[in-house]
Amino acid sequence: MSTVHGDVSLKTLLLPLLQHPTIAAIIKWSVYGILVFNAIIYLMDDIGAYRSSIGAGASFADVLETFSTTIDTMAWLGLIFLLELETWLLSDEVLESWVGKLLLWLRVICYISIAYAAYGYATQAQDNYKVTVRDDVQHLCDVAGHGLFLQTDSIDYTSIEQTNCHELSVGPPFYRIDNKVSLIDAPSLQRVQTMEWINVVNAFVWVIVVLLIEAELRLQWNDRYGTRLLKGIQQSKTVFYLVLWGCAFAWLFFGYRLYGLDAIVWIAGFWAIELNLADWEQERVAELQQQDA
Repeated sequence: MSTVHGDVSLKTLLLPLLQHPTIAAIIKWSVYGILVFNAIIYLMDDIGAYRSSIGAGASFADVLETFSTTIDTMAWLGLIFLLELETWLLSDEVLESWVGKLLLWLRVICYISIAYAAYGYATQAQDNYKVTVRDDVQHLCDVAGHGLFLQTDSIDYTSIEQTNCHELSVGPPFYRIDNKVSLIDAPSLQRVQTMEWINVVNAFVWVIVVLLIEAELRLQWNDRYGTRLLKGIQQSKTVFYLVLWGCAFAWLFFGYRLYGLDAIVWIAGFWAIELNLADWEQERVAELQQQDA
């Protein structure tokens, strides 16, 4: 991020958009619309995973873990909406009233939900190593038509039927992950284990980024522009955004297009918030300079 001293960082890259407010608004609200659409897709994916991998006797914790992506996404949508209200849509007069305190507490709820979802990703990544070899299954056709599913990816499951059992997998060994009722072969298991750790890194780095955004927001409310603390926060966010870009490209590299493109859209969504903060900083610094003149 930039400071009033002109440091080269994310904000200096975004500031030119402030010269074209109409274009910036179109891009921002288009990104927000895509994020809502993606949230619906993830909900449908989680419902499919629940129906395919969770048995009737599963615990409530297992159900929550299965829907961790949906819980995470809804919390993120709520957070970006609350930040948009505070950094752009609402006036200072409104935010200085009880509304500002309410928005802060609602964001705290979102932060807790996001942190819980990150914990869920970490738990899920560890659970992928709790595997049981299904020695009783030497070929998928042995269990075809029994209502079982083969897990082929992190969130993809295919019903094992007589019509497809010869084509679904190269063969044994087959595994059962933790308390899931679905099967998975060795190549898919290794791929799922790798991708889940990318999820974990991405989730916890995002937690750090949004907490830094919140800290920057508090500092800007207190006119702490140009301070070493604000500069450190802004530069730290730039580094963490690079890590998030790395996760996005990793998903694309391994063939997870939905994950990779979704990650890029989320980065764009929060860059819209960063643009709001940059605009706020620019206007407020100009006001302070006029007061000092």
